[in-house]
Amino acid sequence: MAGIRLRAWRDGGDWVLRGEKTFITFGDEADYAIVIAVSGSAAREATAFLVDRKMGWTSRPIETMGSWHTPAALTFDDVRVPASNVLGEVGGGWELAMRWIVRGRYVIPSQAVGTAERCLHMAIAHANTRVTFGRPIGERQAIQWMIADSEVELEAARWLALRCAWTVDQGQPARHPAAVAKLYGAGMVNRVVDRTLQIFGGMGYTRDLPIEGWYRAVRVLRVLEGTDEMQRMIISRDLLRGYEKIGDTSHDRGRARAPHRRRPALSGRPAPRHPRPGRA
Repeated sequence: MAGIRLRAWRDGGDWVLRGEKTFITFGDEADYAIVIAVSGSAAREATAFLVDRKMGWTSRPIETMGSWHTPAALTFDDVRVPASNVLGEVGGGWELAMRWIVRGRYVIPSQAVGTAERCLHMAIAHANTRVTFGRPIGERQAIQWMIADSEVELEAARWLALRCAWTVDQGQPARHPAAVAKLYGAGMVNRVVDRTLQIFGGMGYTRDLPIEGWYRAVRVLRVLEGTDEMQRMIISRDLLRGYEKIGDTSHDRGRARAPHRRRPALSGRPAPRHPRPGRA
């Protein structure tokens, strides 16, 4: 967020947006974009806008090695946006962005659990039916350990995702549990897919099976919505500064926060529900 360069300034009753956004999820498909732009003298003086594609912004897809979450680059060439399209308060974009990015993070471990579960089912079925040197490979300790490790990590990620979902349902701050679940879940699914490919051997590397596609696709989960390194920074900072207590699952957890953790009030105008906007 501190590196935002897209700028917005007032011109009469409108705002004018100039700049680019890169690696925007669903950016080439969206009809609307939620755009955070610097609207003051400092990067944290940012404002959020709901911008219709018809207002003039353009997009181009960014080709990646995977098939999920094809990102796009958005260009805003002096795009005029009515003042009524400001989301929240002028200058409140930073706090809104922090709230929204947490929502993106706690979805990822659920995606990871679903993919890993499917892979583990495939690995177990193959281990029971693939015979080498007169025995199913599932009888060999090397294969058994890969399956066991995958099950342990899958269940751990599942409970982290459920705990994060429970935290959100309770209306509690979810930034910390979302970072924990996202970090672990993204790493877990990469390890499980890798083990599944190993269990299938050469066939797992071919395009006759979906494993190679998952192998490429899940790699982005360690980058999407905040890298592994960023999640580690959040987790360690929360603990070192006393924002979180180890093992605290009480209803009051996370209430004492730094100022930027408070949730700002949204304006009374409800956001449009359709079509789904891209995140910028």
